[in-house]
Amino acid sequence: MINLHVSDILECISDIVIDAHLDSQSDLRITGITDKSNDVKPGYLFFCRKGSQFDSHEIAPEIVKKGAVLLITERFLQIDAPMVVVSDSRLAEALIAKNFFQNPSEDLTVIGVTGTNGKTTCSHLFHHILSKFGSTGSLLGTVFYEILGVSRFHHDNTTPGAIEIMSAMQRTKQNCGEYFIMEVSSHSLAMNRVEGVKFDIAALTNITRDHLDFHSCFEEYSRIKLHIFDLLKDNGIAVISDEFEHLLQKRVNKIVYGTSRKCHYRIEDVDVNKVRTDFTIETPQGTFQACIPIPGIHNAYNAALVIASLAEMGYSPRDIIEALRSFDGVEGRFEYVKEASLVGFDVVVDFAHTPDALEKTLVTAKHLTTGRLITVFGAGGMADKGKRPLMAEVASKLSDVVIITTDDPRGEDVDEILSQVESGVIPDTPYLVLRDRYEAIETALTLANRGDMVLVAGRGHEEYQIFSKEKKIPFKDSEIIRSIVYREYAKEMKK
Repeated sequence: MINLHVSDILECISDIVIDAHLDSQSDLRITGITDKSNDVKPGYLFFCRKGSQFDSHEIAPEIVKKGAVLLITERFLQIDAPMVVVSDSRLAEALIAKNFFQNPSEDLTVIGVTGTNGKTTCSHLFHHILSKFGSTGSLLGTVFYEILGVSRFHHDNTTPGAIEIMSAMQRTKQNCGEYFIMEVSSHSLAMNRVEGVKFDIAALTNITRDHLDFHSCFEEYSRIKLHIFDLLKDNGIAVISDEFEHLLQKRVNKIVYGTSRKCHYRIEDVDVNKVRTDFTIETPQGTFQACIPIPGIHNAYNAALVIASLAEMGYSPRDIIEALRSFDGVEGRFEYVKEASLVGFDVVVDFAHTPDALEKTLVTAKHLTTGRLITVFGAGGMADKGKRPLMAEVASKLSDVVIITTDDPRGEDVDEILSQVESGVIPDTPYLVLRDRYEAIETALTLANRGDMVLVAGRGHEEYQIFSKEKKIPFKDSEIIRSIVYREYAKEMKK
C-alpha cells in the first residue's frame, strides 16, 4: 500500500508551510490523499482550498467526520483536527502527490505538449507512433484519457489535477508502461497541477490569443506556457517552432522545427489535399518525404514537432515517418462527415475555437473546396470575450457565408455573446445569426449546393452543449449533421 506519514508530508512541503497545528499523535500514516469531499475515507489527507465557485474550507468539519486525519489548508480553521496551513494548496497537492505516488515521472518517458492549438493532434501522434513501435503507455488529453489502452473516457479538464496525474502515472509505471503523454494546458501550469512532473520532452506548438479571461494579459499567458520548460528533466529536450523559439531564453537542450534555415528539422514543399498533407522534412539524419493522413499546413507543423521529438529520443526518422502514414486523425479535428457525400457536398467538423485555430482551419477548407465555404461557429461563455469579434472577422474574411450561433454559454447571456461575436463581422459579408445551434447547422446544410463545403467549428468531439450548471444537453455536431443528412437524403429518394 502506498502511504506517507505526516512527518514525510511536512518535509516535502516545508518551503510553503505557514503554520502547523499538530498533536502528539500527528505522525500518523496517511493512506490516501484527495481534494474531493466524496472520496474521503478514514486515514486520508484532504486539501482545502478556496476556488472560484466553492470554498472547501467551509466543509472541513464534515471532512473530519468522514475520517480525514490531516487537513492541508490555506488559512487557520477553528476545528479540532490536525492541519497544516500553506501558502498555496495546489502547489502542496502537487508536491505531496508526487511523493505519495513515489515520484512516478522519474521512471517513465514523459512527453508534455503545450500551446494554444495543436496539443491534441500532437499528443495523439506521439501515442500512435510509440504504440506502432511496440511501446506501451498512457495518454491524458482533451478528447480522452487512455491508461495503458484500458480506460478511455472524456474529462472536463485538458489537464487534470495533480493527484489524478500522479495516480495515472503510478498505474502506468506499476503495470510496466514505458511512456506517459499529456496535453499541458496554461491553466494547469498556472495552477501548479504539473509541478510534480518532470518531462523528457516538453514541446510547444504555438502561442496565440486564448484564455485572457483567466490570464491577466497575453504576456502572462505566454510566460505561463513557457513554464513547461522549467519542468524538464536534467537531460530533457525542449522542442519549439522557429516562430516562438526566441521566447525561450532558458538554457536548455533546445530543438527547433519549422520552415526557416535555423531549424534543426525543416519543413519544405507542403502539399495539401482532402485526405492528406505531404511535405519534405530536412533532419540531422537526412532529408525525407513525409505524409500525415489529415489535411492542413498546420498539420505538417504538428507532424514535424513529433518527428523532431522522437528522432531526438533516438528513433529513426524513417521509421517515425512510416508510422505516421497510418495515423487515423483525431475525432473532431478537421473531421469529414462522410455521410454528407450522399447529398453532394462536404461537411467538416472542427474543434477550432480561437481566432488562430479558426483561421488555419478555414484556410485549409478554402483550399479544399471548389464551391462556396459556409461556416457555422460560435463562442463559448465564461471565456475570453475579446476573441469573439476576432473570430467573426476571420470567419467573414475567409468564408462565403457565415452563420453565427450558440456554442457553450456556460451561464452567460446567449444574446450578449452572439452580439459580441457579430460585432466583428466584416461589412457586406453574407451572414446570419441563429441562436439555436441545431437550426444553424440545418440552415447551413440547406444552403449548401453540390461542390460546396460546410464547416461546423468550435466544439469538435464534444458530446454535450453546456448552457449552465443546471442545463447540459446531449449535442454532438457530427451526429446532428448525420441525422439531418439522412433525413434530407431520404426526402430526395422519395422524389
